[in-house]
Amino acid sequence: MLKPQLLVIAACNGSGKSSYSKILSPDGIDVFEYDKYYLKIHSGLIPTEFQDQMAHTMAFEKLVNQIELAIVLDQSFS
Repeated sequence: MLKPQLLVIAACNGSGKSSYSKILSPDGIDVFEYDKYYLKIHSGLIPTEFQDQMAHTMAFEKLVNQIELAIVLDQSFS
C-alpha cells in the first residue's frame, strides 16, 4: 500500500494554481481550492473592515481541518 501524500501547490496570485492543481495532483485525490472556500465564506459575511481577514481565517481553519482529517483517515491530500 502506498503511503499517503500531502501535495501543496503554492504560487503568486493569477499564476494558475487552480487551473493546474487537478493536473498536478495524483488521480483520485480531491483538491482543496482555498480561493473557492475563501470567496464562499467572504460572500456570506456582513461587510465590515474585518470581512477579508475573517474570511481568510475561516478558510484557513477549513484547510487545517481537512488536512487533519486526511491524516486521521490515512488519506492523501492536495
